[in-house]
Amino acid sequence: MSQYSKIRKILSTLKDVDAEKILQSIGDRIRVYPTPRYLEIHREYLNELDQKESLCGAFAAAYILRGLGYRSHRGEIVDQDYVAYIARVNVDPRDLEKLKRLKLEVARLPKDEAEEIMRRNRDIWYKFDDLPTTLKPHELGASPEGVIRAIHEISMSELRAIPVKTVSKTEGGFLTEDRMMGLLDIIRRSGEYDAQFILNLNTRHLLDSEKIPRLSEKLLLGEEFQEIFRESVGHYIGCGGLIEVDDRCFLILRETYRMYGAHLQPAEYVRRALLRGDGREGGVIIVVPASLEEKVRGMLLDRGFRLEIWDNGSPFIPFTSQRTF
Repeated sequence: MSQYSKIRKILSTLKDVDAEKILQSIGDRIRVYPTPRYLEIHREYLNELDQKESLCGAFAAAYILRGLGYRSHRGEIVDQDYVAYIARVNVDPRDLEKLKRLKLEVARLPKDEAEEIMRRNRDIWYKFDDLPTTLKPHELGASPEGVIRAIHEISMSELRAIPVKTVSKTEGGFLTEDRMMGLLDIIRRSGEYDAQFILNLNTRHLLDSEKIPRLSEKLLLGEEFQEIFRESVGHYIGCGGLIEVDDRCFLILRETYRMYGAHLQPAEYVRRALLRGDGREGGVIIVVPASLEEKVRGMLLDRGFRLEIWDNGSPFIPFTSQRTF
């Protein structure tokens, strides 16, 4: 595959990007560094859209796992619901109660009517009701510990998920501009480490790819536009690599909602998002083959990264303790 053909394929996966227009305008200035098995993983990403309520971490892990070949586990399809079950994602008990009532209703309806109710309530149509619950909004979602455990279990430890803490409640931010350069270099060289990346951040520092028309295209072309930022939400997003134009660097983010899609964000904005600024901790989960874990851990430590689980507000509730209020 020629370099232009490779670039065209990657650009074509981004929301509202005319790949031919970009190549004709800046083709000799653009450099693309996708993560390994980019297109296979992207197909699974598209199949998984959209995330269900509180399942962003499970969503990101699920499509990456399937794209890497881990499509089933213990007789279950590896989708966001199954990863959420293994990761012990915290959900709202009121949603589970509503779902219980809806399932009873659906069981008595004709197929077409039942499917319509399921479609309208897809955001809470969880496959498993054995999930920990909480009425505290800041506790909803997945803990990094849970996501990491799910990746290890589903891959039967063939994959290892390395936690890189970017901000501490007590010590402040770890992801300096210099360390961000180091992280970008690791993403740039992800093929050497067979690495995948899941970011746990605050969306308020990210440009809104729904409200800014053709955001990724404008970033690549260096066009001016009014910056509109997202609301403040703790979130997991998969990163599919990076694209450089001259001295500008953009990360490929695969958002968990169709309205945002796979799009580009300036690297500095992602750094700020990983520092969060909302009183919670954040970080990056780097997924690598078990055979490369020691090498990657050593490289990260040499670059000054903190390899620790962080507290994003969502507790990890093991199977022996299913409810938290």
